[in-house]
Amino acid sequence: MEELRPLLLSIAYRMLGTFGDAEDVVQEAYLRLHRERDVTSPKAFLTTVTTRLAIDQLRSARRQREQYFGPWLPEPAVDEYVDLADRAALSDSLSTAFLVVLERLTPDQRAVFLLGDVFGYSYDELAGFLGKSPANCRQLAVRARRRIADNRPRYDPSPQERDELVRRFVAAAQNGELAGLVALLTPDVTFTGDGGGKGGFPRPVHGADNVARLIIGAFAKFQHLATEPVHVGGQPALRVHTPTGHTVAIWSFTIAEAQVTAIHGVVNPDKLTHLQPPPNHRP
Repeated sequence: MEELRPLLLSIAYRMLGTFGDAEDVVQEAYLRLHRERDVTSPKAFLTTVTTRLAIDQLRSARRQREQYFGPWLPEPAVDEYVDLADRAALSDSLSTAFLVVLERLTPDQRAVFLLGDVFGYSYDELAGFLGKSPANCRQLAVRARRRIADNRPRYDPSPQERDELVRRFVAAAQNGELAGLVALLTPDVTFTGDGGGKGGFPRPVHGADNVARLIIGAFAKFQHLATEPVHVGGQPALRVHTPTGHTVAIWSFTIAEAQVTAIHGVVNPDKLTHLQPPPNHRP
């Protein structure tokens, strides 16, 4: 039954956007399984309990996020550092931009959309997981798709083109080339930073010129730090770290039509603990 854990963590993380909460939910699901008798399908039981616990946790978390200092972003699932089930097939659903869009859904809508559209479960299976009728699940799915249709990020360029654009972005930022950096951004680009009161910006920054100046200023402060190109949900990102390998920021990029449309930056250290080197690590 332990072979189901990666799948359950994948579901719980996409529901909650935090690894610690996802692990707690999955652990509780296993504890409940061990207390039960005559479970005919452990996979169905564990998926049901994980989904319902995640829905309850998300409702509670949303009330807490209303008190959060500044914008709230999910903990970044950096491809090179985090292993989740079916990453290759479902990587887009791990991108920061996509998880931010999912925040627009109710917990029930989010569960139905993820389990149905991302993981491929049928409406009959969803009905069992959520304790609702198949027709009700179908209605939730329709509403969820409608709510995210106009906001789901588009990734037009090829992966190679996206990575090359970020390379040019970093070069322009490091050299302080304002005009060159502005040219790589859409006019309505947005930089959203999550510092949780421990850094970052209290509100999103809008517009190519404003964002470019912010980026150049940040890179000037990064002079004692290193930047490493990584990916979050298959999309290009930058890992900013100290010489000893301690991660201080993850910037995730959304790119469409050969320009950056959005940047999501996580600098809250509480959201980067899963990316830190182990104790006694030597670079």
